Amino acid sequence: MKRITRIIRPIICIVVLLVAMTTAVRGCYQRETEPIDIPGTSAPQPSAPLAGEVIPSVDRQTELAEARAKNPDTVAWLYIPGAEVDDPVMQAEDNGYYLKLDENGEYAMWGCYYAHCENKIGGRDKLDKNTTIFGHSASNCDPDGVRFTKLYRYMDVDFVKEHPYIYLSVDGEDMIFQITALFVTDIGFDYIEPDPTGDDLTSFFETIARKNWLDFDGVTFSEEDTVLTLSTCCRKYDKANSGNQRLVVMAKLLPEGATAQEFSVSLVDSPEMP
Repeated sequence: MKRITRIIRPIICIVVLLVAMTTAVRGCYQRETEPIDIPGTSAPQPSAPLAGEVIPSVDRQTELAEARAKNPDTVAWLYIPGAEVDDPVMQAEDNGYYLKLDENGEYAMWGCYYAHCENKIGGRDKLDKNTTIFGHSASNCDPDGVRFTKLYRYMDVDFVKEHPYIYLSVDGEDMIFQITALFVTDIGFDYIEPDPTGDDLTSFFETIARKNWLDFDGVTFSEEDTVLTLSTCCRKYDKANSGNQRLVVMAKLLPEGATAQEFSVSLVDSPEMP
C-alpha cells in the first residue's frame, strides 16, 4: 500500500502542476491577444443642436479634478461623443512615458491618452496653435476597436455629420472643437508642431488641405484657427509595414457661446496619401 502511495503521489503532483501551468498560459494568452475595450464614463451624450442654436458645452471639471487627485500628470479631460472616449489626458516630459502606462501610472497594453510633451495645456488663451493628443489603436483598424481605433469612424461622413464636436476640459474651462480634417500621413509631415509660424504655418495648412479626406461646405479651416489634433498609428494603408503612418483627426476651437452652423460634408476623391 505504501509503495502504491509513493507511486501515485508524484503522478498527482505532476497532473496538478500541468493543469496550473496550462491555465496560467491560457490566461496570459487571452490578455495579450483579446484585449478588453475600455469604455468611458456613462454620462449622457449631448444632443446635437439645430443650426442657429448655441452648442452646449460639456462639464468635465469634477472628473478632471478626481483624475488629477489620483495622478498629478493629468492635464485635461477628453470627450468624443460617438467614439466612446470619455477619459483623462496625461502629459509627461517624454512622449514615450505613457506608451504602456494607464492614467494611474500602471502597466497597460493599450496605455492611455496623453498630450504632446511640448504642448502648453491650459485654457483657450493659453493653448498652442496646435495641441496634439496621442492614443493607441489596434492594427486591424476596426472602428469598433480599442482606444483611438474608433477614430476610423470619422471616415464615414454620416458619422461626421452626427458627431461634429470634440470636447476638451482643462482646469476651469470646458472647450468645444469642431471636426475639420481627417487624413493619413507618414511622420515626414510634422503635424504635431505646436506653434508653426510664418511660411511654416502656411505650409502646415496647405499640407492638411491636400491630405484632407473631408470636403466641407459650411465649415472653414484656416491659419487663424486653434487646432486640436488626435493622432494614432495607422497600418491600413501601410503596404511596406513601416510603422511610420498615422491616422490624424483635426478639429478647430470654437468661440465661447458658438452657435451650430449648417454644413455638408463628403469624401474627397483623391486625397494625398503617404
